[in-house]
Amino acid sequence: MLNTRHQGVLRAIVLDYIRTAEPVGSRTISRRYGFSLSPATIRTTMADLEELGYVAQPHISAGRIPTDRGYRFYVDTLMDRPQLSQAEVRRIERQVGPSVGEVEEMLREAGKLLSALSPYVSVVLAPRLHDSQFRRVELVSLARDQVLVILLADTDLVHHKVIAVDEGMTQEELDRIARYLTDLLQGRTLRAVRDHLVAQMAEEKAQYDRMLSRALRVGAKALEAEPEGDLYVAGAAHLADQPEFADIAKMKALFAAFEEKSRLVNILNDCLTGEDFKIFIGSEIPVSDIHGLSVIAAPYRRQGRVLGVLGVLGPTRMEYGRALALVETTAKLLSRALTERAA
Repeated sequence: MLNTRHQGVLRAIVLDYIRTAEPVGSRTISRRYGFSLSPATIRTTMADLEELGYVAQPHISAGRIPTDRGYRFYVDTLMDRPQLSQAEVRRIERQVGPSVGEVEEMLREAGKLLSALSPYVSVVLAPRLHDSQFRRVELVSLARDQVLVILLADTDLVHHKVIAVDEGMTQEELDRIARYLTDLLQGRTLRAVRDHLVAQMAEEKAQYDRMLSRALRVGAKALEAEPEGDLYVAGAAHLADQPEFADIAKMKALFAAFEEKSRLVNILNDCLTGEDFKIFIGSEIPVSDIHGLSVIAAPYRRQGRVLGVLGVLGPTRMEYGRALALVETTAKLLSRALTERAA
């Protein structure tokens, strides 16, 4: 455990480095943070922190910068939890309110807002299809061998998919199949729906009823290899303004990671829990190209059920208290709006 002096000096180093992005020296701490300690005593304390792994010295003549471990101690023990201004809260309420539009639009607006109110990249993970409950399916003939599937889930998200069919079907036949599938599968989760279709296809009745056989085959194709939830990313260009990412090669690696959205989805999936928020700092992120970043994420809910996750990515030199307040407030207000829509 760090004593009071160690904690005070570590907090000063973190705060100053967040503000300036420059290594912090003992004289800076003494002058700016009102310590009643000599620079020599502060230097000794900084050396202790370095030995314990909470700070590092990038150059022999430089001051110290926080390590991932130092940031973690700061976040868990020393960080202030500021509140957003009333004006900011009202802005969030307007942009993610229940009257904004479709759920997809609400999620995109939440992402844009997080990026606009912070100098960080915002990410919003939409509800995952296979965890949603089946509500209704519509089938539209596009060509003799192509059908557009429109799948409506209980999350109010609409999923579109074009499937290939072996034989042509009229729109009237497709409408009958859609009604049958809706009656058969309504209220089941998409995971259960696929298993139920396979079981139905194996029954003897399906071998002799042509319409039933067609319906089950169409349903199985419509639901095979269902995608993970969509990921909305906004404000990636913000990182170019951070001195940590002035190196072109590092920026290219980061943008490549953003393009391969499955990497970000893997991080956010870890936040689909009942916890109010999660903070991943630097090397804690299980994606190597994103180790220079920190992630703050919180789940959003409808009627208490976790639907997805939203958050921000920024340098480890992130203003954690402010970013956490922004993420938590946005998740809370989005959850309220989604619950009101379902009422």
